[in-house]
Amino acid sequence: MNDALSEREIVSESNLHKALISNLGSFCTLEARPAINIGPQEVEQVVGAWRAGMDRQASRLARSAINTLAALPVGCLYESLGDKSWQAAAQICEVFRNSQVSKNAGRLDTRALQRKVHEALARDEHLNLVLGWGQPKRSAGGLKTLGSFADLAEMYAIRRLLIIVRAVSQLVRRPVGMIVLTGSSRFFEALFTRPNVGQAYDAQRQMIADALGRKGTLSFRPYSDLFGDGSHSVVIDAREQRFRDSLAVVTDEMILSKFETVLLNIDWEHLFALDPMQRHHAPHGIQLPPSIEAWLRGRDETACSRLIRAAIVSLISPERQSDWIASFEGEDVFEVALSFVQSVAWESTRKYIALHLIDSSDEATSILNAAQGANVLRLTVHQKRDRRDVPAIFTLGPGGGNLLAQHVLACVLKRDAIVFESYAELQQRDAAAVYLRPVNNQFVYPLFGWLAPAQQPLCFVEAGCDALKLLCEAGGVQ
Repeated sequence: MNDALSEREIVSESNLHKALISNLGSFCTLEARPAINIGPQEVEQVVGAWRAGMDRQASRLARSAINTLAALPVGCLYESLGDKSWQAAAQICEVFRNSQVSKNAGRLDTRALQRKVHEALARDEHLNLVLGWGQPKRSAGGLKTLGSFADLAEMYAIRRLLIIVRAVSQLVRRPVGMIVLTGSSRFFEALFTRPNVGQAYDAQRQMIADALGRKGTLSFRPYSDLFGDGSHSVVIDAREQRFRDSLAVVTDEMILSKFETVLLNIDWEHLFALDPMQRHHAPHGIQLPPSIEAWLRGRDETACSRLIRAAIVSLISPERQSDWIASFEGEDVFEVALSFVQSVAWESTRKYIALHLIDSSDEATSILNAAQGANVLRLTVHQKRDRRDVPAIFTLGPGGGNLLAQHVLACVLKRDAIVFESYAELQQRDAAAVYLRPVNNQFVYPLFGWLAPAQQPLCFVEAGCDALKLLCEAGGVQ
C-alpha cells in the first residue's frame, strides 16, 4: 500500500495549501471583488467564440502528431511503423506525447501504449477514450470557490478534452468519443459530497460539452454506475472486501501525507448545513457536538462558512488559531468545531486512500468492456508512475499543472492569459467577478443559467478591462 501510494498521485494539486501557510493573512475575512454583470447575449458570444477555434486547434494537434512521428529515427519509440494500422496507433500516441496535452508526455511507455491503441483500433468500431474526473466544486468555507456549480474553469477543461477527441478522430478517420467517469458517489464515504449537488454538476458539464461539440461526443457517467448493475454483484462484493482489507492497512503516516489535501476536499457545507434536514449526520459515526448544533440555529450561511474556514485554516496553519479565537470573541464553538473537523478529516483521509487504492487503473475499463461492449482507451488526470502506458491529461493546460477545475476559479488576464486559483489566492489580484444578470427578473441563458440564482460568478477578469473582449479572446488560449 505504501509503495502504491508513493507511485501515484491520488488527489489533485492545490496552491491553496501554500497560501494558507504563507504570510497572506489569517483569512478571518475575505474581501468581495468588484462585480461586472453580463447578459444572455454576451454569454452566447463567449460560448460561440470558444467553440469557433476548436477544429483549428484539433487539426494543429493532429498535424503535430504526424510530423513529430515522421521526424523520429527508424525504430525509435515505436514498432512496425511500416504497417499503416501500427502507424496510426503511433500517431495517436504522439497526440498524448505532446507536452501541451499530457503531464507524463516525456515518460510515457510509448510501445506499450501503441500496442493498446492498436488493439483498440483493430476492433474496427467506435473508439471511446475514458477519463475519471470530477467532484463538484467545494467551497471550504469560501477559501476555494464561491459555489458548487460548473463555471468557466469547467468549460476550459471540457473544451481541451473535446479538442483531444477531435484530433484523435481526424487521425483514425472514425468516430471517437470520450466517457468521463465522475466521482461524487465513488468517494462519498470519504468526502460526503451532496448527491443532488453532484448530479447537478455532472448535468451542467454535460450541457457545456454538448454546447461546444456534437452531442454525445463527451458523455459524463457516474463511476459507481459501473458497479450498480445486478449482474455485477460478485464484482461489488469483491470490491467491498478489498475496501475493508485496504482500510486495515492504511497507516498514520499515509494519512498524514494526504490529510491537509483531503481536509480541503470534504463537503463541509453538507456536514454543517443550517437546515438539519439537509445535514449529513454523524460522519464516520462522529456526532456533530450539541454546542455546534445550537450555534448553527439562527445563523446565516456567511457565519457557517466562517466557522468552517476557521477550522480549516487553523488545522493547516496552527499559528493562525489565536487570530480566530479572538475573532469569535470568547465563544467556545471555534475550539469544539476545530476538534470535530480534525476527527472527521482524519477518518475521511483514511477512507479516501483506501477507496482510491482499491481501484486499479484497468478496473473501470474492463467493466465498461464487459457491461457496455465499449471499445475504450484509459486516460487519467493523476499521474500513475507505475502505469506509464496511461496518459495523464492536463485538463487545465500546462499552466494549470495538476489543478482540476472543481478546486479553482478562472481569472482571465490581459495578454490572452488565464490563471486558475482559489478565491483565497484571488484576494491578492486586482480582479473583478463576472456575474450573470437577470433580464426582466428572469435568468434565461443559453448556458450557465444555473449560476445566476446561486449568485455564483462565471469567472473573474482583470479589473479595468473590457470583460466581454477578454472572455471571447480567452477561447484561443491553450
